[in-house]
Amino acid sequence: MKKRTWIVGLTCFLFILGGIGSAVAAWPEKPISMIVAYKAGGSTDVAARTIGIYLTKYIGQPIVIVNQPGAGGQVGFTKLAMAKSDGYTIGFINLPALNMNFAARKDVAYHPVKSYAPIGCNIIDPNTIMVRIDDDRFKSIKDLIESARKNPGKVICGMDGPLSDDQLALVKMEKALGVKFAKVYYHGSAPAHAALLGKHSDFIVTNTFDVIKYKDKERCLVQFWKERYHMNPKSPTFKEVFGKQIIGSSTRGVAAPAKVPADRLKKLQEAFEKTAMDPEFKAKANKIGLTLAWMNAQEFGEFMKDVQGDVESLISELK
Repeated sequence: MKKRTWIVGLTCFLFILGGIGSAVAAWPEKPISMIVAYKAGGSTDVAARTIGIYLTKYIGQPIVIVNQPGAGGQVGFTKLAMAKSDGYTIGFINLPALNMNFAARKDVAYHPVKSYAPIGCNIIDPNTIMVRIDDDRFKSIKDLIESARKNPGKVICGMDGPLSDDQLALVKMEKALGVKFAKVYYHGSAPAHAALLGKHSDFIVTNTFDVIKYKDKERCLVQFWKERYHMNPKSPTFKEVFGKQIIGSSTRGVAAPAKVPADRLKKLQEAFEKTAMDPEFKAKANKIGLTLAWMNAQEFGEFMKDVQGDVESLISELK
């Protein structure tokens, strides 16, 4: 009788233990919210919704996009940082906008590195320098730099800003080469291109996507990436020309609030990587013009630290 009781008890214990294991393995058990710090219909929102479709497939629960625009992204970035660390809230973080907000505002309640757990990054839009296609003064980036040396502070650069990825890339170039440009800031890249084509500026700092968009009107002189970007293979990198590496981009990655349990974070990272590698997703993303490139969680985490260091250096120089 005792033996039978012992067997029944052991069976019940194993059943309960198995149930606990199943509950853990079943996570997530409800939809996951993805915060987007910009308005619906914008480029970040479109990217998030496209990714969400395929991430749903690999995580096993719907991805619900939650737009939280305001204060140049600060509202959404803060909502993500302050969300419950249970893995059910993730979000897009835009670099260097995340860092610029932190550096420029006194009321920011997040830290660009410490407040987030990186999941991965698959949208990277490297900075580029572009001139009018018929501007014979600048056949190469060396021509532009030589003009700046001869006319310090007089060669005019247009760009989105201030405190944008464009400005960050330009300041790094000025520092690396010991040159200075006159800077004119616009609210977005479209007016910067219009000013260039209207001959109100000599060149602009923009992103790779615009190299394709304006290919019939403008020329790319150089790109700020570690290698020739696959969407811009004909333009040299800064390092190819000057022997010094400058990395500059508008980068969009996915992160969770800090302190999400390791097992849940791992599931999110694995599902996101599968999404990024999905051939159907890649085809869809290329069709709508997303500038795809991949960084896993560890690589993205290191990149976040690098960008924060760059922004801190920029802000200290501007003070």
